[in-house]
Amino acid sequence: MTTTMEPEVLVADYTPPKKNYPMDPLPEREALVADYMPPAKKNYSADLLPERGLRPEERTNLTIEEAEALANGEPFELIDGRMVFKMADTKHSKIQGVLNGELYIYFQQNPIGSVLPQLSVRLWPDNKYNFRVPDIAVFLNENLHEEERYETRGPDLAIEIASDDDPASAVFAKGRLYLEKGSRVVWMVFPTEKRVMIMTPTEWRWESNTLTCPELLPGFSMKVTEIFSGIIATGQ
Repeated sequence: MTTTMEPEVLVADYTPPKKNYPMDPLPEREALVADYMPPAKKNYSADLLPERGLRPEERTNLTIEEAEALANGEPFELIDGRMVFKMADTKHSKIQGVLNGELYIYFQQNPIGSVLPQLSVRLWPDNKYNFRVPDIAVFLNENLHEEERYETRGPDLAIEIASDDDPASAVFAKGRLYLEKGSRVVWMVFPTEKRVMIMTPTEWRWESNTLTCPELLPGFSMKVTEIFSGIIATGQ
């Protein structure tokens, strides 16, 4: 049964299974960088160890163009000049494939938009030190600018798949960010809990039965259990 609760209750209701993180919201940069980046080298001066001598993920001054050249095709996000590589495990990849496939079929039958996995978006168009990469982005036709290299707003529907050790502060901070930057709906998928957090500008709620999106995708419907069917069957 679908329930509606306040955001504070929803955040408290989600506990990462492997680590205990503080549940107070943190700024997105602090939450993501602090938990995903290796510690920077300490006690060095610009004269002895300039940033160009560091590994890409240790640098804090990369532009989008520099980061793309150093990434060697690996998916990453750029957070205040620092590369955060996106490392998907088996569970994550299977869930992403299922959702992408269902949405692709929907748009084949209802050509009102596009599903775009791992699409880079410049949520701050004039900031060359930041971009984000939702696991799956859905844009309606009127909001998709195929002639541009990057979209400069949040996807109409942004989908993120949480890893087992993701801190709640980082997970929900990213959802809030997409909403602030133009997304109308965000789905936060939690494989361990086998349910989905649906976030809109006016409501956060858990969904464990049927996933729909009437605001954007009329007629779209899929059972939440279908999202996790592959990992349930294989134990991944």
